[in-house]
Amino acid sequence: MTKVTRDQFEISDTGIEHKPTGYSFTPHPGNPHSGNIRMGHHGSKLPSGEDYPPGEVETMMRKLWAEHVGKGE
Repeated sequence: MTKVTRDQFEISDTGIEHKPTGYSFTPHPGNPHSGNIRMGHHGSKLPSGEDYPPGEVETMMRKLWAEHVGKGE
């Protein structure tokens, strides 16, 4: 398994993405806690051989998004 780290995520007001897998969350306008998830290659072994544990990607994404949203409140 490949380790999930903070620097693998791209975060902006328009959403968050785990760059290696393409797994992303895009919030609905005006509601940062509701939105759409794009699966990308989430849960799949990548052609590069990297294999990110899906639960760890989701946990890190939720944590980083909550931190990002909390900064704006």
